[in-house]
Formats: sequence, C-alpha cells, structure tokens
Amino acid sequence: MCSKIILLLFLISTQLIGQNPYFSFPYNYSRMVYVSRVIDGDTFVLSDSQRVRMLGVDCPEISRYNKPAESFSNEALEKTRSLIEHKTVKLVFDGKAFDMFGRILAYVWLVDSKGKDSVFVQTELLKNGLARISYYTKEKRYYALFYNLRNTAMKKKLGIWSNE
Repeated sequence: MCSKIILLLFLISTQLIGQNPYFSFPYNYSRMVYVSRVIDGDTFVLSDSQRVRMLGVDCPEISRYNKPAESFSNEALEKTRSLIEHKTVKLVFDGKAFDMFGRILAYVWLVDSKGKDSVFVQTELLKNGLARISYYTKEKRYYALFYNLRNTAMKKKLGIWSNE
C-alpha cells in the first residue's frame, strides 16, 4: 500500500514539478520501467519517452554534433544495449531526481523474471573498462564498489584503460 502511495505521489509530482533539477526522490526509492532505446553508454529512453542518465558513471561519448566518437564509445553503447534495451529494469534513486538536461538520474538494475535484481548495469560498464567514474564522493552508497571495479579494469588495461 505504501509503495502505491509513493508511486502515485511520484506520478503527480512529475506532472506538477516537471523535470525540476531541484526535485529529489526519497533515498532508495525505486521503480520498474521499460527501456525503449539506448542512446549511448550511460543514457537511455523509457517507454514514456523520459530519458535516464546513469548515476556514478561516464561512458565515452558517441559521435554527434560534428564531434568524432571517443574511443570505446561504440563498445559502451553496445554493452548497454545488450544489457537493457527492450527490457524491464529497476531504477534506484539517490536523492536528486533530474540533471540539468532534465534526465532522470538513477542507478540501474537489470531484473530477472521474478523481478529480483540480477545485474547492476553501472558495475558491468566499470569492470569492462567502458566507463569512468563521474563525480562521485565517498558519501555515496556504491563508492567502494565503483572504485574497486574501476581500479581492477585499469590494472588489467581493459577498454578505455588499454592505452594508459
């Protein structure tokens, strides 16, 4: 019952507030969504046309606006596509709801057929060297995990770390 009330409040608030960059979700609030399309390694579109930006990671940029693609941007895009495109995922929120571009900010979990968390998408990108850690302080809940995965990928010279 409580989760239905929170969902109702969320739906009402998104209509009233729009994509206010100062709006915050309750800590650890989550919702199940369907991914219609992956835009790049760290951004995707939901079935309701809202865009989501993954928290904590920054993938290489794909080619756009007459700028060339960064190394490993296509690999990051394909990895994210293979994990979540045309699938139901769970978005988990950590405070701030939207970025300055109006994208939802969330951690992303692929769920199994029973709705249980199965794959933490950000960790897959980090451990394969397909993302850097974006501004991420020690106070954030996945700080140690993200840094350990990134450091392991760096030591193994995977993906974006292969030339360093």
